[in-house]
Amino acid sequence: MRPVIRHFWLLVGLVFWAAGCAPPTPPPTSTPPATPAAQIQPTATPSPTLTPMPSATPTRPPLPTDTPSIVTITVWENLPPPQAEQLARDITAFGGQFSQYAVELTHFDTPEDFLAATRDNPADFDVVLATPMLLARLVAQRQLAPMSDFFPPAFLDEFAAVTLLGATQNEQVWGLPETAGFHLLLFYNKSLVDTPPVTTADLAEQAKTLTSGTQWGLGINSFEPLWLVPWLTPFGGWLINADDQPTLNTPAMVQALELVQGWQTPPNAVAPVATYDEMQSKFVAGNVALMINGDWAVGELRTSPELNWGVAPLPAVGSADDNQPAASLVLAKYWAISRSATAERALAASAFVDFVTRPDRQLAWAAKFGTLPTRRDALNDPLIVNDAVRRVSAAQLLAGQSLPLGIDANVLLDAMRGPLQQVLAGQLSPAKAAEQMQANLESQ
Repeated sequence: MRPVIRHFWLLVGLVFWAAGCAPPTPPPTSTPPATPAAQIQPTATPSPTLTPMPSATPTRPPLPTDTPSIVTITVWENLPPPQAEQLARDITAFGGQFSQYAVELTHFDTPEDFLAATRDNPADFDVVLATPMLLARLVAQRQLAPMSDFFPPAFLDEFAAVTLLGATQNEQVWGLPETAGFHLLLFYNKSLVDTPPVTTADLAEQAKTLTSGTQWGLGINSFEPLWLVPWLTPFGGWLINADDQPTLNTPAMVQALELVQGWQTPPNAVAPVATYDEMQSKFVAGNVALMINGDWAVGELRTSPELNWGVAPLPAVGSADDNQPAASLVLAKYWAISRSATAERALAASAFVDFVTRPDRQLAWAAKFGTLPTRRDALNDPLIVNDAVRRVSAAQLLAGQSLPLGIDANVLLDAMRGPLQQVLAGQLSPAKAAEQMQANLESQ
């Protein structure tokens, strides 16, 4: 299994991007608004801690009962142990605020395990923390209730649009994002680079001057199409068309391939053809000036204190006078509510989902686990904007693009992988590679 795929499913399973990836009203289109890093300004206000907050009022009322009783809901999660333990503590805090509700927490390892455990009795779950793949299957099986059953549009608008899109299908939002990420960033060695490049023209020029002997000017994962994706939007394209249909044979794809090919093709190459592990290990060793890698690399690099590194947004495509921002792929993980949760259980489930997606809890997790929040208020909190790495990562997340629910990112990347490698090997032109990508997609 190639390195990026290993990271892909690790992050999807934990996140995300975290686990460390990742949005306004449920967007009807596939192009969320970008938020440039310059708009996120540091402040001096201290970051909030996890404290009870007023709950959003669900739109689905409970049925009256004669005698108040404890309502128990079942919540499923597939978090790594430290995060699962923290979620259990959060549930204790939830019970302290909502004494009429109890939560039974159940762990699952894979989407298949969850589906098998609930196949015979969907009522065995009220809330689940789901990856996009699991979320799509549950929606297709009509096992979930839309978020509009519980929350008004103004509440959904409190989440960053790019994070909501991954749970949106048929103009309905089917889950609320826990955290988001998986976007690429520009890392740089501060011992070699004073000011990171802001455009691809600057990137090529700077990387060329920093290439010498065993030192690389630029490191990228040559063999994985995730590193190709950010350059589609600047050329006017994306992985899907205006009708939300996967579309790979486009002029934007050809131009993106030409850009990446130019970085790695002699005589003007500024980045050697390399695997993920080669790129990462040489950067950690101090032998790469600039590196494009995922947000998950932040955690990895923090374990290398001897390396003086920084992070910057991906360079915009073009020159200083004429450029378009790069837009990386963003994925998220979602809290979803079962259709079988009715009456008091529906109210309890919606109260729980509201509680675990509050800005204060998201910020507490960001501080503890390095995840990125999805609520707008949390993304603009001092904890994020006053930290150089978190601020850049959040800005790149907001400038990214996502895929609507039901479109599997891994299927698209699989269709792109072979033709990309053939371009770098000189076996296909970028135009022919784009045609082959689409053919691969349609044959799956």
